[in-house]
Amino acid sequence: MKIVAVEPGSTAEEMGLQAGDDLLSINGHRISDYLDFEFWRDEQPLELLIHRQSEEFIVEIDAGLEGPLGAEFEDFSPRFCGNSCIFCFIDQNPKNLRRTLYFKDEDYRLSFVFGNYVTLTNVSRRDLDRIVKMRLSPLYVSVHATDPEIRKKMLGSKRDDHLLQKIDLLTRHGIVLHAQIVLCPGINDGQVLQRTVDELKVFHPQLKTLAIVPVGLTRHRAGLPSLHPVTPAVASKVIQWYQSRLDGWRQQLQSGFVYLADEFYLLAGEPLPASEHYDTYDQIENGVGMCRDFLDGFAQEAELFPSRVAPQRILLVSGNLAAPLLREFVVPRLQKIVGLEVELYNITNRFYGESITVSGLLTGQDIASELKNAAKADLILLPPNCLNHEGVFLDDSTPTELQNILQTPIQIVHNGFLPILKSLNELQQ
Repeated sequence: MKIVAVEPGSTAEEMGLQAGDDLLSINGHRISDYLDFEFWRDEQPLELLIHRQSEEFIVEIDAGLEGPLGAEFEDFSPRFCGNSCIFCFIDQNPKNLRRTLYFKDEDYRLSFVFGNYVTLTNVSRRDLDRIVKMRLSPLYVSVHATDPEIRKKMLGSKRDDHLLQKIDLLTRHGIVLHAQIVLCPGINDGQVLQRTVDELKVFHPQLKTLAIVPVGLTRHRAGLPSLHPVTPAVASKVIQWYQSRLDGWRQQLQSGFVYLADEFYLLAGEPLPASEHYDTYDQIENGVGMCRDFLDGFAQEAELFPSRVAPQRILLVSGNLAAPLLREFVVPRLQKIVGLEVELYNITNRFYGESITVSGLLTGQDIASELKNAAKADLILLPPNCLNHEGVFLDDSTPTELQNILQTPIQIVHNGFLPILKSLNELQQ
């Protein structure tokens, strides 16, 4: 691993390490990425083999390494996905987006570090042994179907990757897994879905949860396989199947094990399950229980809302899917605050197509187009999931650019509504 920076006053600087040095091994163990470094750094004593320009030398640490080294390492290159999944969202991106939106990662290391879902199709026996040895747990696995032929069809693969054997090896050695099924009507639903659940639940509790999420289809599918969307009727059917089996799973496994994405309930117009249904919310980043968690958190913070604020007209932005929830539970409560006028704007997704209804895929241009003719407001509130970690929309526009277009201040609802309401009161004072 290449060192790209050394923190002044750090252990790395005291050891004489410099930017540009390569860390080759620790106590003879080859270091290929940061996970290797973290795993082997606790041995005592330590011998770090360093390569600098044309020379190699040893740096010794007698007492082992306590605390941070103080060296910043170059990021490792993620493994590229070799699958051709028939439902892959990246293949459904329009042209001329930033390059990173077209990169398909398939790297178990990113699954461990960030919770990315991987199919495990490209892991070797050496990789599996490393996962077990280094206790890279939990991992997040895209299954979709355990029927080998259906799985090959869905992954666009010609060979059986023996997924169940890999899951068996990992779970027998104590690695916790979370799995997902992207439901494609007519392909991996019905009896195929039932078989998948039955063959995965034997690995519980090490395979802790299984999420079922609906396939997302954009309008950019020219040349891609024909797929059917999850309609309200399909969502209702899936919920009926699920509810008829849930009590049996809970009785057998002492856990829900299988969880439906919120989108099924919202599409079908069914009430969201209570918070206890989601157990420990392990799949919340996968859209499972996110709406329930939001509503429960909103109800708690609403108890602390001020009774009045400085007169303000606020536009609350949402995707079409969650708009009914906000209209029923959020807007009425905000409207009770004296001085506050709230109008909900659910944005139709023109960028990806009207079938994409989640707020996380909204773009700045669609929001601007929808709000440009709205009555003048004092503030626009955006959901945080429509921005990436750099604060950029999928179309590379920014909230600042959107604010300039609409000539209205914009805030992101990162930490709930209470901090925003408090700031409005400060304006009044």
